[in-house]
Amino acid sequence: MKKHIVVTLLLLGAMTSCEVLDQKPESSFTPANFYKNADDAKAAVSAVYDPLNNANMYGQIMWILQDQATDDAEWGNGRSTANQPKNDLDKYTFTPATNTFQSIWSTVYSAINRANAVIARVPAIPMDNDLKARYVAEAKFMRGFYYFTLVRLFGGVPLITAETTSLNNLAVSRASVDDVYKLIVQDFTEAETVLPTTYSTADKGRATKGAAKAFLAKVYLTRQDWANASAKAKEVINLGVYDLWANFADAFLIANKNGKEAVFEMQALSGGFNEGSLMQGYMRPNFDRVNGVAGFGDDPATENLYKAYRADDKRRNVTLKLYSATTTPAAPASVLFPCYVYKYLDPASTGTSDGGNNYPIIRYPDVLLMYAEALNEQGANNTEAYTTINRIRNRAGLPNLTANLNQAQFRDSLLLERRLELAFEGHRWYDLSRTKRLISAMKAQNPTIIVEERHYLFPIPQTERDVNPQLTQNPGY
Repeated sequence: MKKHIVVTLLLLGAMTSCEVLDQKPESSFTPANFYKNADDAKAAVSAVYDPLNNANMYGQIMWILQDQATDDAEWGNGRSTANQPKNDLDKYTFTPATNTFQSIWSTVYSAINRANAVIARVPAIPMDNDLKARYVAEAKFMRGFYYFTLVRLFGGVPLITAETTSLNNLAVSRASVDDVYKLIVQDFTEAETVLPTTYSTADKGRATKGAAKAFLAKVYLTRQDWANASAKAKEVINLGVYDLWANFADAFLIANKNGKEAVFEMQALSGGFNEGSLMQGYMRPNFDRVNGVAGFGDDPATENLYKAYRADDKRRNVTLKLYSATTTPAAPASVLFPCYVYKYLDPASTGTSDGGNNYPIIRYPDVLLMYAEALNEQGANNTEAYTTINRIRNRAGLPNLTANLNQAQFRDSLLLERRLELAFEGHRWYDLSRTKRLISAMKAQNPTIIVEERHYLFPIPQTERDVNPQLTQNPGY
């Protein structure tokens, strides 16, 4: 494993300072003298969450990777092709040297090391035992989340379950996919038994029992363990703390973040120091200014996605904005299909990186759709599966799904519903990958793009293999 991902001072990820002091420090934090009290434990756990809003994760790279490499977004088509990594993701011309993969890999392993430190060190702190148990459960939840991210992107990866405290013995081989998933299930399962169902306002956004159950449902769905997937999704539903907003647009209002549809979100703070979200600024095109600030046009939507919505689907014009030469602002003629993501707009933003929007990593409709999918895979014409998917459709202004579909027809309808409901929320690539539809979907969207079996996993970063000869490469790269 690359040496630069070792976190020698855990607290650095949780604390920043705007001041530069030209003085000799009178004290310093080290792992040996830091973990002394409950405040230290809280700071350490906060540091485990911190990478979520890093630009190398849900601050930017994760949502670009999860959308740009699908039929939902297309780099080019009259837009700039200057950003090579994004263009490579879009055109499937990426290689192990593409820096996107190194950015994700190193950031996630740094976060895992922070989680391992909490799991190892917090139990020895003299503090309230219930709070201590909760902090360890949060760290296990986040470790499970980070490994789930890695295994879905790269397949088997090195399993590091102890805190890295030196530069020795860093060359670790890849564990099997089964072994990685075994740890993920263990971490989420142990977390769900301890984590609270809800938090007070001050702690909103932390991992909950419902979030652990929802991720277990997604793990089982990915593994095609349909019985466990439906059971865990049903447990989330039965908690009674989540529900749909009356209108689809309400789910993306800043006033409603961490609300009743939010199962687990990347937290963002408008105007905060490196704590705002980038989606609202980066996804807007440069010809559309909010408060005088232009966007960058990341993740431009495809015509394929826009036309997948019915004209009467209430989600389309909330999710996407189609510009033209006659709209205000006017789209330049050079942009062949000027359609961009609109659901994360922060009208109060005065910059491209200070949006107040959280990023919905799991939203309640995702749980409902997982439940319906898992039920259908256990047998066609399941009444509860129809009732569940129709809750999503009816809110969008669509009629009930036609009854008596065969299993394959329901499966197709379910995948389309996931695409339309969860567009640009980071699910499309995973859905196409786990259902083995990536090749056909990309061919339908752009026949010139060559997508092959090897692309169901991304390559292990070349820089990691350069420093760790025990890392094997995924087939085909």
